Amino acid sequence: MGEKSIVLAYLFWGIGGWFGLHHFYLGRDRQAFVWWCLLAGYGGVGWFNDIFSIPRYVEEANFSAKYVEGLAEEMRKNAKPKFSLYRSLGQLAFGNLLAWLIYRAIPEDESLLGNIGREEGEFRWPLIGSYLPYVLYTEENPRYYLSSITAACFFRYFVKWNRKPPIRRHICRRLFVIGSCVLLYSSLWASNLYFNASFTNEHGETIKFRDSVKNMLNSPVWAELKDNMQKLWEFYWMYGWNRLWDEIVRSLDPQGEKSALHVLDLPDSATQQEITKRWRELSRKYHPDKYDILEEKIEAQKTFLEIQEAYEKISVIHSKRKSQSSKSRESA
Repeated sequence: MGEKSIVLAYLFWGIGGWFGLHHFYLGRDRQAFVWWCLLAGYGGVGWFNDIFSIPRYVEEANFSAKYVEGLAEEMRKNAKPKFSLYRSLGQLAFGNLLAWLIYRAIPEDESLLGNIGREEGEFRWPLIGSYLPYVLYTEENPRYYLSSITAACFFRYFVKWNRKPPIRRHICRRLFVIGSCVLLYSSLWASNLYFNASFTNEHGETIKFRDSVKNMLNSPVWAELKDNMQKLWEFYWMYGWNRLWDEIVRSLDPQGEKSALHVLDLPDSATQQEITKRWRELSRKYHPDKYDILEEKIEAQKTFLEIQEAYEKISVIHSKRKSQSSKSRESA
């Protein structure tokens, strides 16, 4: 594994930092996994903080002379790593997440986040700490947050410096390990969603997530979405990406032309003459002066203004197109 580039580190931070790609590039696989689990490090906080931390991470990854000298000086001054509020809060957040996810099955592993960088601790101490509050657990209130706190405190008390030089592992082994962790973590989420997740509808009825998914997959909305995606795929294979992109932009109606035609109740193929005729009909129909009751007058005025705005928008678009067409003919 060659020397790491700070430019590449920032590039990976920009394109895949939310999933810990820059940490994986720098050999910080544990932190990459934590970032992936916690949505870029506590909802993006860690990702933003990495803007200032990446230079230090690169020096650590390269084990540069400057970094080694600074680390040696820090070890001489302090028998154990200094307390870090940021790291401790991270341990609590990650521990609580795992405890909630694998409730009363596996004790939370505080040593994963604690062993990031040049700090290390044995697994047994946070494991013992996580079990201490177990006697306080009840079915109604598991209090798993207490295990997170005691495990983090035990790790902090027994933490020590990691004095070993970085181990350069093969990329295939690293991908296998982090991939296995991601698969395990994802399977826990899938299990929770399938067996325990539920929601309450507007009638106060509790519906299991797994049952709702079956119904949603058979719903008209999903069928329409699936049909549209199939049509987009077929269009892509037939005409290519450029034509597909043009079709998507046209469907999204960035100029608001389709919406304006919808207000006037006209098809996409309507001519300017048809648009003007329809605008006059609707303007006469919804003119506020034709209504005497206050509520009807207010509603008519709202519709009348929408009609005027729609007509003005379409007229401007058609006028620009006509002007462009004239210029094109002149230049030809």
